[in-house]
Amino acid sequence: MLPDDVWELISNSYKYERRRCRKQFEEVCSRSSYRMIDYRNDRVLKGFVGFWDFGKWVVIEHLAVSNNQVFHETMSMLLKQLIEQVDKNVIIVAEVDILLAPEHYLLKSEYVSAGFIENPYVYIQPSYHKGCASYPQRIMSFPHSISYEQFKDLRSLLYRFIYGKN
Repeated sequence: MLPDDVWELISNSYKYERRRCRKQFEEVCSRSSYRMIDYRNDRVLKGFVGFWDFGKWVVIEHLAVSNNQVFHETMSMLLKQLIEQVDKNVIIVAEVDILLAPEHYLLKSEYVSAGFIENPYVYIQPSYHKGCASYPQRIMSFPHSISYEQFKDLRSLLYRFIYGKN
């Protein structure tokens, strides 16, 4: 079951078109390939990273922090924990907007600080809901960049398993 505080953080951190509804998200959380690392202080949620483990790829779906005053510390700790948990032969990827709003610059800079590399291929993130806009993005990867062939394979995997598209 999805804790209320995690759902509240997702709802406050992501626009409607960029997140599933709660029932869909609870279903995702029950899948064996989806994992979450949360950071709590005195049982209070400070942040979390939700990701898919597809064997050779680990795909960050959500990364959120509850308090902007400790954004950098919490974000770097979550990324560090994720990197430490993942096998060294696995590529970790995250989607970042091409047209960055001010808050997205901070997120992108955290990925860069953790060692992620921005790849040059344009990726379109579909909306989770019918009738909502899709978003042009780039894929950031760790520990190295990916080839165009890897990008095409990854895009196909993401569209199929995360967004339910063919």
